[in-house]
Amino acid sequence: MTDLARARVPAGQSLGGALALGILWLAGASAVVGCAKAPGTLLILQNQIPVVDSTSGVCAPTADSSDPSLGSGRFDVFLDRFYPYLAYPLIQNRLPSLKTAGEIERNSLLLTKVRVEIRAPAGVDPRWAVGCPGSFDTPVSGILDPGSVRAVTVEALRSCHAERLNQMIAAGDIPGNLAQPVSFTLELTAIGDRSGSEQKSDVFPFDVQVCAGCLQSMFPKIPACADAPKPNPLPGNPCNIAQDGPAVLCCASPGGAVVCPSPDS
Repeated sequence: MTDLARARVPAGQSLGGALALGILWLAGASAVVGCAKAPGTLLILQNQIPVVDSTSGVCAPTADSSDPSLGSGRFDVFLDRFYPYLAYPLIQNRLPSLKTAGEIERNSLLLTKVRVEIRAPAGVDPRWAVGCPGSFDTPVSGILDPGSVRAVTVEALRSCHAERLNQMIAAGDIPGNLAQPVSFTLELTAIGDRSGSEQKSDVFPFDVQVCAGCLQSMFPKIPACADAPKPNPLPGNPCNIAQDGPAVLCCASPGGAVVCPSPDS
């Protein structure tokens, strides 16, 4: 006999009524358990800050979650050319190890791509060009063993997006100054393969403020290249002068073209 059947019936209540209440309680409990979401196999932990290799000069993100990360970004679309905005998601394989002696690891994942969805702020329609969609996949590669992490480099906003954002600011569709900040949300999803089965992370949202000249020293009064200090004291972000800072000093060539950063000599 079950505990429910052995339960005492309160005074004034029939056994049938007590059983009905018990059945309703069990049904509710089962619904709660059934709705619990299983943890994902992939997880984007954070957006890393890349470092410059002192030997090769190449910028790359680290795979250490204790290293500094970015909570949000800034993107200057009024430089000498249209640059992409680079994201550096740190991705973890959350599957447990299934490796036994003499066998291969069956829960390793092959990273294949990072999906990017660009979300405009409320009331803004970017009208992205056909060849420059607001949703796209960036190929990445790398093996993730259970519990391990890997950081990858992703063009989260392409140069064509920068060009369109430049046009929108120039047309007054969105403000480009820091007094009226406008942010676009980059929704990143890591995608991998496990023995022919596609695995996806939850969406990782990352806000990027778009601006005109906000990362440039002296903007909009750009000095002539002949008059700019040498060597340039403000070379900007060595990994991408268009994003996140520090400030960059640009200059104007004799023909009026913008040069970023200003030459050292």
